[in-house]
Amino acid sequence: MSTATISVRHTQREILKQEEAVFSHIPGINKLRQAPPETIPELEAKYPDAAFALMIAGNLFTGDREQNEIHQKAYTAILNGEPITGVRFKYDYDLESYLLNHMWD
Repeated sequence: MSTATISVRHTQREILKQEEAVFSHIPGINKLRQAPPETIPELEAKYPDAAFALMIAGNLFTGDREQNEIHQKAYTAILNGEPITGVRFKYDYDLESYLLNHMWD
């Protein structure tokens, strides 16, 4: 195993540990994680911050490079303790800008 592989795994473990610490303070996060599929829409409406955080964490590598950057920027902001309302506002703005730039692709 190379040194680069060890560093990446170590960093990934640290990030996941930080995610768990930060996400555990978001109201409703555990309820959403453990919910049966039929109750998820109701819980997402009740706990929009938790739903947003889980959506961002689940989409870190979804889409093209620009979409990945948008998701990763929001994820990092959440992990850094920024208010989710502000993170969501920036995310929506960035995603809207992305869509406007690529509407005719």
